[in-house]
Amino acid sequence: MTLLSLALLVLAAGLHALSNALIKLSRDKLAFTWWMLTASAILGFPLIFFAGHPQPIGWLLILVSGLIEAVYFVTLTRAYSLGDLSQVYPLARGSAPLFVLLWALLLLGERPTPLGAGGIFIVVTGLYLVNLPALSDWKRPLLGFRSPAVRWALLTGLLISIYSSIDKVGMRYVDPLPYLYLFLVVAWLSLSAQWLSPNRRSALRAEWRVDKRKLVWSAAAVALLGGGAYALVLAALRLSPVSYVSPVRELSVVVGAWLGVRFMNEPGGRLRIFAAALVALGIGVIALGG
Repeated sequence: MTLLSLALLVLAAGLHALSNALIKLSRDKLAFTWWMLTASAILGFPLIFFAGHPQPIGWLLILVSGLIEAVYFVTLTRAYSLGDLSQVYPLARGSAPLFVLLWALLLLGERPTPLGAGGIFIVVTGLYLVNLPALSDWKRPLLGFRSPAVRWALLTGLLISIYSSIDKVGMRYVDPLPYLYLFLVVAWLSLSAQWLSPNRRSALRAEWRVDKRKLVWSAAAVALLGGGAYALVLAALRLSPVSYVSPVRELSVVVGAWLGVRFMNEPGGRLRIFAAALVALGIGVIALGG
């Protein structure tokens, strides 16, 4: 891997983690996400002119991915409403590769190499430790995995594994950036169903009324951070093999854990950061053993 690729991926990891931190800090997280996707739809509109003329299968994959992405935003925001950034972010991002591996085992009949099996063990250990307030409280995860925040985070990881697998196929038919824009538009339209519910409509309007300027800047920032992170990953993919790019980008789980502990006063301290680092390391080992 070139030094430039590494720099791009480290920056992408930071941008992605920061975008999730801003979602976590929002008042009504699902309402904020709708406004963020509105900003994405506006800011990214020029990308539609680079979509070309996708085959029907391309449009179908965009539609399916966008619908799953909409559900993903629901589960992610629910997890952040119930749990810490330093807990939810590593669980959601770290469990996704495990689910991808599970699909390969069940649907494709693949078997992990010894190195891959070691990576699985490291990831599972990290996911286990991320729920611990202290190492002496080692039995806590047995109870911690029953918490709603953990269940929503793991469901989010499941959805990430599904839409990521779909997107790998979808980008064979549509250029990556227009593909990203179009499935986010589908997700935005799907989440617009909130306006049909009186309670959700009130929440959406409240986000706008409380502080319009802050909402506009925050929503635009998250849209640009998320899109920028994805663009940096694509640039790195042009310079280095995907087997190197995929694990390095998961440094974001370490950054996310650090942001939660350092700036949001979340519990767990160094143990959560160490657990997130284990998750990132395990994902890298899985990629190298694949």
